[in-house]
Amino acid sequence: MRKKRANLQKQAWKNGHEARFEQMVSEYHKEKAVLEAMAAGSEEYDKQKKLCEKLFANAERFFKQHQ
Repeated sequence: MRKKRANLQKQAWKNGHEARFEQMVSEYHKEKAVLEAMAAGSEEYDKQKKLCEKLFANAERFFKQHQ
């Protein structure tokens, strides 16, 4: 019996999104490590914190959309 084409497309679509999500999470962790190395209260710290919050929100939104 042959595999259905729609099933294969769905599987490829899922794998592609998983890879993108993993990339987003690794980028967040990298920036979070930079944030933790900084001294709290400085202007650079605030910018980095906003960046981390933005990356986290993007990853969370992406995950919810492609669940």
